[in-house]
Amino acid sequence: MIKRWMAGRGGLPAKLKAELEAEGLELLEERLEGEVSYRGYEAMGQRPTSGHQSTIASLALTPRRLVVRGTQGVQLEAGPGPVTSSVEEPGVLTLAYEASDIYPTRSGSVKLTLRTPRADAIHAALQSWTGTSTS
Repeated sequence: MIKRWMAGRGGLPAKLKAELEAEGLELLEERLEGEVSYRGYEAMGQRPTSGHQSTIASLALTPRRLVVRGTQGVQLEAGPGPVTSSVEEPGVLTLAYEASDIYPTRSGSVKLTLRTPRADAIHAALQSWTGTSTS
């Protein structure tokens, strides 16, 4: 039972995956190890218990939205625009955004780093999706 629970951590829930597939899923990476950092972050008067947390996350991209779901309550859902991506070191994809650009009741900045050998390819796909040039 514990092995099955551990194997499922960081994967997308079946219902969400079906929604994304119906939208035309273009990219799916599951069970990526990473970290999320919060700076000046506040959601409805609450601050995270720590400004830096480890996570195991999934990243999905459809023509309509970018979705990230992870352990430790990590959630991101955004259309093209507010989330920037970069590869600052080999195998590490960084996503960054201002919380208020996506969620009106939140403030502060969020930086999510995910380790994957496909970091460059995912970054290129995100840049193409947002219409910005790769760098």
